[in-house]
Amino acid sequence: MSLLKFKDKDIQNISEEELVQRENINSKNNLPFKYSINIKENILNLDIYNYLDLAIRNNKKRRFLFVSKVLGKHLPCRACDMDNLGKDIVKVYEKKQDYLKSGVIISFAETGTALGHSVFNYINADYEFIHTTREKVQNKKSLHFLEEHSHATNHNLYYEDLKYLKDKEEIILVDDEITTGNTCINLIKKINELFPKKRYTICSILNWMNDEAFDRFKKLEQEVNCKINFVYLFSGDFEFKCDEEKVEDIIKCSENKENTILKNKDLRISYTYIDMKKYEHNKKYLKYTGRFGINKEDQKNLLYTVKKESLKFSIDYNEKILFLGTEEFMYIPMLFAKQFEDKDIYYHSTTRSPIVEFDKEGYPIKSKFTYNSLYNKNIVNYIYNTDKYDYDKCFLFCEFDKEKKEFKEIINVFSNTSIKELNIVMFK
Repeated sequence: MSLLKFKDKDIQNISEEELVQRENINSKNNLPFKYSINIKENILNLDIYNYLDLAIRNNKKRRFLFVSKVLGKHLPCRACDMDNLGKDIVKVYEKKQDYLKSGVIISFAETGTALGHSVFNYINADYEFIHTTREKVQNKKSLHFLEEHSHATNHNLYYEDLKYLKDKEEIILVDDEITTGNTCINLIKKINELFPKKRYTICSILNWMNDEAFDRFKKLEQEVNCKINFVYLFSGDFEFKCDEEKVEDIIKCSENKENTILKNKDLRISYTYIDMKKYEHNKKYLKYTGRFGINKEDQKNLLYTVKKESLKFSIDYNEKILFLGTEEFMYIPMLFAKQFEDKDIYYHSTTRSPIVEFDKEGYPIKSKFTYNSLYNKNIVNYIYNTDKYDYDKCFLFCEFDKEKKEFKEIINVFSNTSIKELNIVMFK
């Protein structure tokens, strides 16, 4: 945990005693790092401790990453908590600026896919939605750009079916965290070469950009002759310090640890098949994920389909249940989880993002399981903390309709947990 220093008087709603207590949590738990956050702007007066924690990466250039508690990626959350992120970002957007007559919302794979889709769902304008993807799709036009600081740098934007990308209104870029803004700059330049815009709005939960980064966007405004605005729930800066030797020891232990021997050999496996429209030009992908672009009418159809198809799910009030998305496939699993908000349902997703595990009080990533991606066999995927929450059942969502034998490796992951039944959800 960390010390949070507020600058704005109107958001000083945490007592000095609580701040001191938070400052001392690291030393009490003997974690080999400390960090402090300085909040400069918090328009909705939210408590940042409900939104993030900090974990270690095996990267000496940037040793840490902020892990969201409510994004539904690395850590479990309630589906409504994730969906409310999009609603809150739209609230801030509407406080800061008026809508233009049309536009496109673009979210960044993989962590930002569901967040951007939620923003699209709540935005009160005739906009379209698309997310970038790591997938390589033949015979589709793509804007290709880089996310330099990422573990997986290549992005594709399959834009040719979008209607509003070609007009001169607005592009809204959505990601969970903006630090340097370089990824956004790369994409803005690519888009503007083809389709100049009146305005770009960059939306995020966290914005850590410094003055130098903001100055780069001011120069970019002049270069592309448009307005570039920022919308965020929190902005500020932070400081991170660690004991490098102890951190290296933790990393070595994490990397040398293997998945344990199967604990639950009697794991029951079942399958649910969902009827949902596939993308017309490629029957492998679902239409409503937004990988190739959707509009408001598509979104309406998606919400109706999820409500109808959720009747296929068997949910017991006495069970603790995990709804688990896979990689970029985050938003639709969240919608299904949200259909059962009156039950003990949690939601998050598998990820390509490697985080160091450390089973210590006060540290968010306590366990890590690895398997080869269901979509690209040469890509390693991670599932975090699945054995730490005493789940009874898991619904695992796979975008593709695959043969049952292809789930063997990931089934072994759940055999190491308290989960007694794994229901694999596929789409036809």
